Amino acid sequence: MPNVLYKGPLEDSSFRRMAMGVWDAPSDPSIYGYMDLDMRAAMARLEALKAEGHRITITHLVARACAMAIGSMGDLNAMPRLGRAYQRESVDVFIQVALPSEDGLTKTDLSGVKIRAADTKPLEVFAAEFKEKAERVRSGNDKELKASKKSINRTPRWLMGPMLKLLRFVQYTLNFDLRWMGVARDPFGSALVSSVGMLGVDGAFAPLFPIGGPPIVMTVGAVTPRPIVDADGQVIAAPVLRLGGTFDHRVYDGYHLAAFGNTLRRLLEQDVDDL
Repeated sequence: MPNVLYKGPLEDSSFRRMAMGVWDAPSDPSIYGYMDLDMRAAMARLEALKAEGHRITITHLVARACAMAIGSMGDLNAMPRLGRAYQRESVDVFIQVALPSEDGLTKTDLSGVKIRAADTKPLEVFAAEFKEKAERVRSGNDKELKASKKSINRTPRWLMGPMLKLLRFVQYTLNFDLRWMGVARDPFGSALVSSVGMLGVDGAFAPLFPIGGPPIVMTVGAVTPRPIVDADGQVIAAPVLRLGGTFDHRVYDGYHLAAFGNTLRRLLEQDVDDL
């Protein structure tokens, strides 16, 4: 009798094929943390922008705040390479996008959009650029994404792990630009932002992606009414966002993460008009 009774393998998405090939048993030096944010000012800002005709979401706000927080401290905009932390030239943020299945019913796949120099772009410009790129990705008109998915789906399972590890070594350790091979240049950037709130999830943590993924992964939970203590010491119900974070301990220590978290809180609770 087998140890585990299986019905059989599940149907694959390109993301699942890649994930099975790249991740081993958990051993990475990840730091996890979350914070609850009072979103009263942020929600008011979103309503004002909506009245002006802008389509901006909580995820846009968080991604833009994340970029500004990283840009405020050079040591945050880094990634591990050759046993050291290398500082990036620009703050680029990758926002995950869910791709519908062909029949629109059974399963979804994951991809995303990278916004370059995200800390320098006003929120309205940031959101408009994301919308245009996300629509291109969802419609299947993104040439880089189509080429990547085609390559992943054609790669034998036994070869997926070695191929992705070799790709990481050539792209990030040796730092070679492989666009001539149809491989996107630095596809993930400085930080990854993923919305779980759109799925009705209050909060979650996401893993670091070992194949060239950024050392910061933020998860945006659902904004829900929760009790908080206001400035007058009164307990009130307010819209609260639970923000989750996963960080690479090879790049960051407690000092970096405290500075990052404090800047995020200031931008999303007090200085939201600066986004």
